Amino acid sequence: MNSLNSINSSITFENKFPLRDNLTFKLIWSSYCNKIDFNIYNAMSGPTHQHFIPRSYLNNFAVVENGKHWVEGKLKNEEIPRSKLLSTKDICVNKNLYTIPHIEGDDKYKIERYYANEVDGVYPEVYQMLTSPDKMRLTKEERKKILMTTLSLFFRTPKFLNINSSRIKAIIKYAMTRHCDKKGNVKFTHQEFELDFHVDNVESILEHYKIKNKFNFLQNHLKEWHEFVNFKQEAGLTVYKINGDVELISSDNPVIIHSIELHKFDVFDPTNMIELPLDNQHYLVIFPNTVDSIDTHLFRQERDNWFAINVNRGVDKGSEDWILGKPGTITKYLKDKIKYEAFSSENVKYADEFIGQVQDMQKLTEIMEKYGFYSPQTANEVKMMRKKAIHDKDPNFRKLIIELAKGGYFTV
Repeated sequence: MNSLNSINSSITFENKFPLRDNLTFKLIWSSYCNKIDFNIYNAMSGPTHQHFIPRSYLNNFAVVENGKHWVEGKLKNEEIPRSKLLSTKDICVNKNLYTIPHIEGDDKYKIERYYANEVDGVYPEVYQMLTSPDKMRLTKEERKKILMTTLSLFFRTPKFLNINSSRIKAIIKYAMTRHCDKKGNVKFTHQEFELDFHVDNVESILEHYKIKNKFNFLQNHLKEWHEFVNFKQEAGLTVYKINGDVELISSDNPVIIHSIELHKFDVFDPTNMIELPLDNQHYLVIFPNTVDSIDTHLFRQERDNWFAINVNRGVDKGSEDWILGKPGTITKYLKDKIKYEAFSSENVKYADEFIGQVQDMQKLTEIMEKYGFYSPQTANEVKMMRKKAIHDKDPNFRKLIIELAKGGYFTV
């Protein structure tokens, strides 16, 4: 399966076409837009203040005062949170991020409207499904909505646009430094394009590739997002609820993707685990394609403070610029991080107990896979586990005991 960086766009953008040729842009863009029906969004006004993380998501980490939603925030390069709360209206936003270059009139805002209607407007319904404790089964349509909205938060952020922009600038700077003759003429062949310009025209060259990069971002992220939703259509879904006083935080890049086999990053790696904080208490996990699942089920489990602090560390590490949360949660996270990372007897004890729990659960899983959940072998193993104090406070283990009892298998 191709990686995010190696997927070829179905539309080519040839260097021989000048970027200011509006007709060329219209023809190329029209050929792509035929794949997604943007025409239903023609009647709306053109917004230039465009959220790459929607307010309908951010608001679940906010408090409401005077009709506005407010969050606590800290920049990655600063030691403490901002003294003033931030409005969700003004964060995770870029000017004209999804505005299509060199498209005239209202059509240039079609992508922003598509997000507003198909993701931002749908997410409140998705959030209710994911956080309602009695919601345990999903229709295909509901599953598709969950995947479409949550996975969009990975593909639509400007990080890929910014990374590629920095790379292009570095290549042009390298060409000017190493491949410039005495007259100021720069000639350099790169695997993606050929540079041939005079140093006096470097600003126009930078602008040329800035627009090209923007165009590629707009077409590629939509294509990859929709392909990825289909790729994860049968993956298992679990929502974890925090049972403790550590609250979850979020960021300007909230989706965490990593391989459970520790593979080098590839978004289409079937061993990827995908994680997303939903609010200060709920956390969504989309399991690897390699893990068996029941695609009609939405599983639910409870987790403790240790789980929550590890989640927050991952969110912090994955952020681009900001970590965000309900007022007070960022301040508390910074204190909790010190507490839970300290080499203390309490932390060492927890680590030992956690390793024991994992080992026991792995053994139990093997027994269930061999003999089935409702079986004497499974019940006997659970009975042995109940003798160990490390499982006493595990709410998921208690649920397992109750479920076995419902099936007539008692573990006392």
